[in-house]
Amino acid sequence: MKDYRLSEKLSEGIVDGIIEGYKDYLRVRKEAARQLKVHGAYAWVKGNHIDHHIAVQCAKFGVEGKLSKAGVTWQYLQFQMEEDKVLFLVKNARYFDPKAVDKGMDAYGRPRTKKVTYMENLVGINQGVKFPKEVETIKHEKSFQLELLEDLQVVSISKEDTVELAKEYNRFYIVTYQIDEEFLINSIKLWMPNPGNNKAYLVEDLSNFINTKTSHIIEMEEETKAILQSSTEVEYDASSYDIALTEDDNDEAAEES
Repeated sequence: MKDYRLSEKLSEGIVDGIIEGYKDYLRVRKEAARQLKVHGAYAWVKGNHIDHHIAVQCAKFGVEGKLSKAGVTWQYLQFQMEEDKVLFLVKNARYFDPKAVDKGMDAYGRPRTKKVTYMENLVGINQGVKFPKEVETIKHEKSFQLELLEDLQVVSISKEDTVELAKEYNRFYIVTYQIDEEFLINSIKLWMPNPGNNKAYLVEDLSNFINTKTSHIIEMEEETKAILQSSTEVEYDASSYDIALTEDDNDEAAEES
């Protein structure tokens, strides 16, 4: 899959954006904990901070962060490169299943049983990609550190929108980031999903870019760690909050309308 790697500068920009966004999120979490008696909802905003800083870092490479809506109220960015006809999304590796891209994993590391409607059409963008006939078994990275649902970016995009995207782009990637038990980013990878078997193929491990700059250094204070740990005591089901809409959910909604 080396032929499908992004440019080194763009890959580096993606890593810079993820780390800068995560650092910004940690700062906001700490400030909220100091100023508010109730601040648990801030745990939901990590993805927004990361998406924003990726957009800032990668704009100089022709990447546009297009605002999209997921579920009822959740917003996130799709990253588009019109010149190269490339589209990519960023996800927490905890909820990504390379063996079943359109389903993913739940908060406990178990494969989800329902298909998320938007992913199938996005994966279809890669119809013209030449995937290897045989690949080694993909090992899913698991972190046993419980995290709140702000990372569960299982999103719902209309089928019409994704069909149009499939016409406009030739390559679709998923960038994943992994957070370890010390609440530090220890892995960032670039994947390309195969519409033929619903599996994701590793294009490049971008982890080598982590901690290559002084700006990447995260000083994890005990205060910050305690705040993050306090948010992991209870796990949530995304469907209870109308954030994750599966194919079955959309079918039921259509029948009711």
